[in-house]
Amino acid sequence: MARLFALLAVTALLVSGCVRVHGENSVVPATTPQEAAEALARYAAIGNEANPVYDAELNPEIDTGPLGEINQAGHRARSAVHPEGNPRYRPLDFTDARFAIPRQAGWPKFFLADAESGREGDANRWLLVFTRNSIEEEWCASYLAVVPPEEVPELLVDGDGWAEAVPVAGEADRLSGAYAEFLARGSGSTDGAPDDASGGGPIVFAEGRHTTGEVERRAEEGTRPEFVVQYRDLKAEAAAHAPVGLRTVDGGALVFFTSHHHEKKTWAEGETPVVDEYVEALMEGTAERSVTSERLSIQAAAVPVEGGPVRVLARIAMTVGAKGG
Repeated sequence: MARLFALLAVTALLVSGCVRVHGENSVVPATTPQEAAEALARYAAIGNEANPVYDAELNPEIDTGPLGEINQAGHRARSAVHPEGNPRYRPLDFTDARFAIPRQAGWPKFFLADAESGREGDANRWLLVFTRNSIEEEWCASYLAVVPPEEVPELLVDGDGWAEAVPVAGEADRLSGAYAEFLARGSGSTDGAPDDASGGGPIVFAEGRHTTGEVERRAEEGTRPEFVVQYRDLKAEAAAHAPVGLRTVDGGALVFFTSHHHEKKTWAEGETPVVDEYVEALMEGTAERSVTSERLSIQAAAVPVEGGPVRVLARIAMTVGAKGG
């Protein structure tokens, strides 16, 4: 990883200020290191304005895609529950920033920022995928993963210091369906679960908090007598939720992908539904017997070359809508 960012630092001196990236047809770097650094600084500045007051209207200035949907729903819910805002908010002040910028043709384009948050006590690396659909747009973050530094995979770079994007039609595109099927089978239900057999053999997930741990959490919740929970896990199909990935030095990939999850909680006859206050803030209708929550989750995964288990390094999940019934 150190070699990657040392090369990019040198590249910044060579190209900053003299390259205008169009890339409609040519395979060119998605951006310059200088512009990437400016995008990260802008993200912190606007985030530090929007986040303390849960401003869902300002957030789209810096977040897009699945991360935007998650954060905007989170702001709406939290502002309803805490109209006073968050007085304990700790500002972002990114340090030790590194950038992995792939060569790409066409749009959208993306790059990865890897930095420390600057928050006291937070030793994790913040991995932010920035994307845009044209040269006229601002860079916005579509994915975020907060990962311990020792778990961040080392990315492959070429002789000029540019990273290598993983084709979406390859292993990256299969992860969302495979992950949804894994959770569906683990939770005892395969209804509506997508098939992962899109070529290349079955995908196996390593044990961990976001795989077997999530299955165990669901199983434990299912033992409670006052309600039952039904899950439906789905592959992300929308273009705005497309995965992105970068090749790692071992031939594998670091991939960011989205999945969709519906959770229907139905209370037993005579029980009074107890609805989470943040879910209730987003809910349509009244919870007379049940609440169906629509949840969106984003994952960062280390994908091996072939055959080995996929490690889900980080996951962010949020209720983005709910209906009472």
